[in-house]
Amino acid sequence: MCGVYGYHRRSGPPQADLLTLLATLAGTRGPHAHGHATAGVRHVALGPVNPVGLSTVVDSVIGHARMTTAGHYQDLRCAQPLQAGALFIAHNGTVPAHRFHATTHGLNLQTDSDSEILGQLLARAVTLAGVASLLDLLTPGLPLALLVLDADGSVTAARRAHPLHVRRAPEGTYLCSLPFPGSEPLPDQTVTRFSATGETSHPLSTTASLRAAQGGPAWTP
Repeated sequence: MCGVYGYHRRSGPPQADLLTLLATLAGTRGPHAHGHATAGVRHVALGPVNPVGLSTVVDSVIGHARMTTAGHYQDLRCAQPLQAGALFIAHNGTVPAHRFHATTHGLNLQTDSDSEILGQLLARAVTLAGVASLLDLLTPGLPLALLVLDADGSVTAARRAHPLHVRRAPEGTYLCSLPFPGSEPLPDQTVTRFSATGETSHPLSTTASLRAAQGGPAWTP
């Protein structure tokens, strides 16, 4: 069990008090490490969430509170958000056989976190359908909540069974694992991208055919 939270900037900076609340709520789901990423900068630390660093955030941001399931609980390399090229990811869930997938796709993992494989392969996805196909390949039918921050400030949110809540405000969109004032659950079994051009969604499968998804046209194996 981990906690994730985020904000996609549409017309202005996030409400500082609300962003602090989201970090605090997400922090109840993970005591081992915490972090956030915004505008190409990643901050991580051991221990429960400390939202002080969020007071200066003015752009899109994602954050994570870690409850260790893979890797040592004091290994800061496993703290999230994890970075893969221009992407940052915050993930609640598991990726079975992640080292097998890394070998299959010629990847060199830098951490013991099974979530790292998501970031490295999501960097190859070219469409929202490609993101959905990849998640169905790596986490077939398994619960997950995922936030991805791109270099252009867009935020992609994926949910299957695990909680993830959203609130759309004039300045932008807020997301958190736990419910908060004005929020509603993000539709289950979906991938949704919040970007400068609006909001788009694509369904996730409840189960996945690994053979059918592997090497599909929507993402590069």
